[in-house]
Amino acid sequence: MTLVQEVIPAARAERDAASFRDPSGFVFHLHGHVYRAVDRRVLTVLRELIAKGVLHALMADGKLIGTRILDEDEIAPELRRNAPRCDGFLQHARIPRISYPYEWSPAMLADAGLLTLQLQERLLAHGFALKDATAYNVQFINSRPVFIDIPSIERPVRPDVWHALGQFNRMFTQPLLLHRRRGNSLRGYFLASLDGAPPEEVTRAFGWMERLLPSLLLDVTLPAWLARRGDQSQAPPPSDRPRTRGTAGQLWNLRRLRARLTHAAQPPAAPMSAQDNGWSAYTRECNYSPAATDAKLAAVRTFIEETRPSTVLDAGCNTGTYSLMAAEMGCRVVAIDSDVRCVDRLYHAARAAQAAVLPLCIDLANPSPAIGFRNRERSAFLARARCDCVLALALMHHLHVSANLPLTAIRDLFADLAERDLVLEFVPPSDEMFQRLTRYRNESYADLTLDRCIRAFEDKFVLRRHVKLPDTARSLLFFRRWPDD
Repeated sequence: MTLVQEVIPAARAERDAASFRDPSGFVFHLHGHVYRAVDRRVLTVLRELIAKGVLHALMADGKLIGTRILDEDEIAPELRRNAPRCDGFLQHARIPRISYPYEWSPAMLADAGLLTLQLQERLLAHGFALKDATAYNVQFINSRPVFIDIPSIERPVRPDVWHALGQFNRMFTQPLLLHRRRGNSLRGYFLASLDGAPPEEVTRAFGWMERLLPSLLLDVTLPAWLARRGDQSQAPPPSDRPRTRGTAGQLWNLRRLRARLTHAAQPPAAPMSAQDNGWSAYTRECNYSPAATDAKLAAVRTFIEETRPSTVLDAGCNTGTYSLMAAEMGCRVVAIDSDVRCVDRLYHAARAAQAAVLPLCIDLANPSPAIGFRNRERSAFLARARCDCVLALALMHHLHVSANLPLTAIRDLFADLAERDLVLEFVPPSDEMFQRLTRYRNESYADLTLDRCIRAFEDKFVLRRHVKLPDTARSLLFFRRWPDD
């Protein structure tokens, strides 16, 4: 039975806007739980996986989202009303914070691809396969990738062929190649097309000699050639010779791809090396004295201890000193920075520490928009980013100078992000790092004073504490949002 997609009234349940393309099922949220209505095919596959012990093993290894099939006596009438024509229901563990491939660092995308390859290899050993290999089938719980699209598992018609290989290359191999060899951003690649670029388009980024290199030949050049040949000629007639049904060739290719992505997932060069660009060396170059550094850390730590936020957004996190500190104190942290190298470094540090930190590549002056079908399929970052407490440390002057945002716009942005508290670091125009930003500008920022900043923010926030950092003209401002805002 093919599942007829039901329209769910918003008052009863919230349909996941990204879950509508698969005819086998859809996801919805009800009373704080995540459910998936599915058809008989999905239930049959899942029961086979459970009988073989595969499903529970993958969940125990953290590779598959926690999932269970609801027994008939657990299916409340309320569930059935939301999908009366489905054959069954699954309940999934909740993802704390949704993110998308265009917000991940290269190492995160590589790890998501490695997870997909590992799943395909393990499923193949039991006679199953993934019918989809899109990066959107993976989410991150803190700094650990997890596969979420259970209906993507099927019994393949041809066990010797992985039909999702082309999609895997578009979603993982190609963007990582373009980033490494051409410096292309993942954001630009994925925002341009939800399903990734076709290989014939990717080949145009490389010269003829490059296309023959082993690193490009199998994953870009040959697929592009086959795609062009397929457009120009009809498919050959079927052969009378028996086809091999072995998986050896597919396994070889999976392991080859795994070696490639393992290399792409490696940590960047030694911290603060000469190769660093952007603001990834900011901690080393910033003019904090040891006393100022200690005072800043102590003030932020004390504030978190007093206010005890459940969630923290570290905006402009750099390499994550404060993100990791907040996680150690029991907070679940979303750490964002526009510098890809910073996010990559923090991702590796958070994963090694098993910290509750989700690092993302986000430019707050131009955050991820809502995209996809009807601009609802993938929600805007600002719709997913709100946290109890926002840390905006050494960030405001970048937004004010580099992004040319007035103080009132910066205030409104942080009011959108902060559920309750805001820790703002004020950097005056006399500061060395501020002057570096304005070195080639004609504008005067002499009117940017601490008092003016406080007055601008007091339209949305109450100033609770002001800490002057020693050996510097910088200050930490601890705000709380107006309760009726």
